[in-house]
Amino acid sequence: MLWTVVGTVVGALGWRLITRRSARPARPSRRLAPTVVVVSLVPDLLLLAADSMPGTSVPAVLSLVAVHVATAAVAVPTYRRFLPATD
Repeated sequence: MLWTVVGTVVGALGWRLITRRSARPARPSRRLAPTVVVVSLVPDLLLLAADSMPGTSVPAVLSLVAVHVATAAVAVPTYRRFLPATD
């Protein structure tokens, strides 16, 4: 849970940086949010490839993927509401 909170706070800081520095912040935000989610899945998917982690299974990795997607599904609308990115 700690890393979920840390990632969400870092995401909010990144979102705020984009909304303050970009002339048209909605455009990069629309592209960047899904890209960050996909990149966050890379370590999870690497767990499937590495045999070094005992107890790693497909259901466990899919659960981690679901956590990343669920967090983004809550965080991005929250960012949009409280840190709006309008053109």
